[in-house]
Amino acid sequence: MIDSEVISNYGYGAAVLGALIEGDGVAILAGIAARHGYLLFPLTAVCVALGGFIGDQTLFFLGRRYGDSILGRFKRQQARIDWLRSRIHRHEALWIIGIRFAYGFRLIGPLLIGASGVRPRRFLFYNIIGALLWGFVMTGIGYAVGEILRDFFAEHHVSKRWFFAAAICVAVLFIGARAILRRREGV
Repeated sequence: MIDSEVISNYGYGAAVLGALIEGDGVAILAGIAARHGYLLFPLTAVCVALGGFIGDQTLFFLGRRYGDSILGRFKRQQARIDWLRSRIHRHEALWIIGIRFAYGFRLIGPLLIGASGVRPRRFLFYNIIGALLWGFVMTGIGYAVGEILRDFFAEHHVSKRWFFAAAICVAVLFIGARAILRRREGV
């Protein structure tokens, strides 16, 4: 079983790596860990933001280089892709900041923005803002959930081991459900 020392020692690195690879579920788990005192909330939120930032920057540059060939594979979605590109050009800042909050666009969004010809400096600036906003919001949600869980477990005298097992199960189910939905959507 994972103990508090392991979380305290490796939690920040896990938050960066987890947010880079998966995103929301890891950010929420990191917020729960922060609520329970294993991690510091502001540092955890910044680590989550850093992971999201790195992932989005990488996808943006892949989109600039290979975006048209990648997006060209989605023949059935071309009208939708073209519509999104026109919207991105009208409201670049809103799209760059908000795309990470749009379900189903976590991976394709930055790729599409990169393929749409958005300037790298502009993307960098708004990606920093968006990543920090997303990191604090998602970690904050986890922190709030951690408060609810703390109250529940205090009333029901459930051990911390059961809490961590339940939190890991919820995260695995969340990540699995998202993967299944993405596969069905073809994203």
